[in-house]
Amino acid sequence: MKSVGGVGMNNKPETWKKRGIVKQILKDHFHGFWQLHADRFPQELQEDIQTTVRKAIRCGTQDMGFARYECLGCKEGEPDPVIVCFTCKSRFCHGCGKKYTDEWAEKQQERILNVPHRHTVFTVPKELRKVFFADRKKLNELSRQVAQVIQYYYRRKNKSKQYEVGVITVIHTFGRDLKFNPHIHALVTEGALDNTKQWKGVEYIPYSYLRKSWQKLLMDLMLKWFPKDEKVKRLVNELYRRYPHGFYVNAEQRMKDARGAAKYIGRYLARPAIAEYRIVSYDYHTVHYWYEDHRTGKRVDVKAPVFRFLYDILQHIPPKHFRMVGRYGLYPAFPGCITIKSTKNVEVTRISAFFCLFAKLKLAIA
Repeated sequence: MKSVGGVGMNNKPETWKKRGIVKQILKDHFHGFWQLHADRFPQELQEDIQTTVRKAIRCGTQDMGFARYECLGCKEGEPDPVIVCFTCKSRFCHGCGKKYTDEWAEKQQERILNVPHRHTVFTVPKELRKVFFADRKKLNELSRQVAQVIQYYYRRKNKSKQYEVGVITVIHTFGRDLKFNPHIHALVTEGALDNTKQWKGVEYIPYSYLRKSWQKLLMDLMLKWFPKDEKVKRLVNELYRRYPHGFYVNAEQRMKDARGAAKYIGRYLARPAIAEYRIVSYDYHTVHYWYEDHRTGKRVDVKAPVFRFLYDILQHIPPKHFRMVGRYGLYPAFPGCITIKSTKNVEVTRISAFFCLFAKLKLAIA
């Protein structure tokens, strides 16, 4: 029996045993799980899921490949060669996902406009989520629609000014409880450039506009994708009645500068569906984890059979080459018109050079 000790809700684990617990679960059970439950995933995703998991299991081991460094100025085998194992570079992998996120956030600090931004979340009602579960590529269209909602608001304020807003979107498919819950995180400039390159600040966009406009565009997409499906037409009419104030949009978080904006949105970029510190224990048969309910603020403990846990995390693996981040408006056109210099030291391990302490030479790849 394998087990990992418990950890409190607000106390991240301090022992090495907690790290790599998801990889251990995959090693123990993925093969058996996949033989029984592969057909529960969309067919076009199955190969990508298998490839991603196998790479994550081998990440950081010699099975993934490695570079061997030796000193050319010493006798063969003296000193011992340095072996550097390759990593999988997958967003599903906890180690590689964090590295990717840190590097991305660091780069964005010099690319994001140094103006106030608003973090806005656009949600998909539960009645429509299965559409995106079956076809993940449709999620990219949601990002474009989010940008359209924002852009249209500025354009209608003054058509002659041709306002251009900056929007960065990040697609997420999971909620805190690991269920399939697609939504779009958007980082939006609180203002726009007009056709004379003058900045027009706007502190907020009314919620009523955001919610109803988002609902309208999402409903139009459903009718466009399924033009002859009578069930879809009835569902669209029902959703207008069921959600008279539009679909839920949250726009409470405000960032004052580029540094804060890049760091904040980076948290959502390549984050795994569950952070390992939220896993309390694993005894080979059951995974005990917790999450904080965003409505009540209280901790919820879940003890899931290991196959259920695997299904919950694997369903969020995106297709190969899936575009998680979207850039619209000012960002593609003006990547550096207003910038901030970065002084943050990202904690990322890099192999720049190895030196032999005896020969005082750089080690070379053997």
